[in-house]
Formats: sequence, C-alpha cells, structure tokens
Amino acid sequence: MHVRAKLALLFVAAAVAVTAACGGADDDRDGATATPGGDRKVVLAPIDALGLIVSDSVPPKYSVRIGSGLPSGCAQFNGVRITGRQGSTIMIEVTNTMPSDESVACTAIYGTHEEIVALEFPFQSGKEYVLRVNEKELPFTAQ
Repeated sequence: MHVRAKLALLFVAAAVAVTAACGGADDDRDGATATPGGDRKVVLAPIDALGLIVSDSVPPKYSVRIGSGLPSGCAQFNGVRITGRQGSTIMIEVTNTMPSDESVACTAIYGTHEEIVALEFPFQSGKEYVLRVNEKELPFTAQ
C-alpha cells in the first residue's frame, strides 16, 4: 500500500472516530454527552437582559423582553411563567433543564434565549412597579 493510500485510510478512520465520539449529525443535544436514562432537572436560568415594552394603546399594555442564558452545551431552555404578583411586584420565573447526572461532560458554550412575556395585569398610571425575573429586577413607572 502506498503512503498516500495509508494516510487517506488513516484520515477516514480518524474522522469516523471523531464523528462517533461527538454524536454524529442526528444528535440534537447541542454538545451534551449521553445522559444515562436521559434524566434532566429543572434549574433557574441566568438572566442576561430585561427590557420593558409599552404599547401605544390606551390604556398601554405592557410586556417584558427577557434574555436568558444557556450556560453550557447541555443547557436547554425549559420555559417562562409568571409566578404571581405581590402588591406592585410581578414575579416571573425562567428555567432551563440540565442533565441530572452532574458528571456528564458539557461543552463550554454559552448560549442565549429570548422570550417576550405579556403582562396581563391592571396597571395604575404613575405608580411604580417592579418586575422580578429570577435574580434580576426591573423597576418601572406605569404610564
């Protein structure tokens, strides 16, 4: 066998090994290694950005644009939900899922997710409110 043929064969074998180790093209887990049983746990997502959206309608309608983080290749966006309102504070929870097995190796790639949530509450013009999204707060005055 010629040297070129041997090198080509070695290159193909290495490519197959890398593809098998990394999960191949049909792997939809974006950098996560196999989790035995596929068990995942729900965790709070880091909040990177909050922005208030005010409509031009009368009375104005409010929404919040939430930029949340996916801290590794194993993190998957799970959901956003308004958990309640206490006085002038509106609480929103943003969650991701992660493998339950903390020994699972994940790529060190930080991703982001954006969601817009309508705030279907009555707001009193001139009153101060606070949006609390996980660990971040966004104060605003209703128009």
